[in-house]
Amino acid sequence: MKRSIKNGFTMIDALLSLLVFSIVTLCILVFLQTCLKMLNMDMLQQEQMAVIQLREILSLSKDIEVQSHELTMNYKHESIWIGQDKDRLVKKEGYEILMEGVKNVAFYQQDEEIFLSYSKADKEYNVQIY
Repeated sequence: MKRSIKNGFTMIDALLSLLVFSIVTLCILVFLQTCLKMLNMDMLQQEQMAVIQLREILSLSKDIEVQSHELTMNYKHESIWIGQDKDRLVKKEGYEILMEGVKNVAFYQQDEEIFLSYSKADKEYNVQIY
């Protein structure tokens, strides 16, 4: 009479553990990919929000003056200034940061349109803001 061996894993146990390991690994990879996408998306959203804010401010402003590195205007009966301070694009009457990590901010006007030119992370951007 043969005795069955009680210690060790059966083939089913090994396959089930391999299946569980594969599913957990797949979930971790999907989570990490999602995190990377979210990190990249935050920067784009900040820039898009800054452009939207600039467009709103300019559409509600009067007496807009475009100089090479700054804008001055009357917005809601107050004189405000938009320009670069350190590595930020800021709005002053107060100090509101519109965009961070920017270099070489410049404003220029072509006909009736106003453009914002800046560099960020070694890329050049030109955006129409008015």
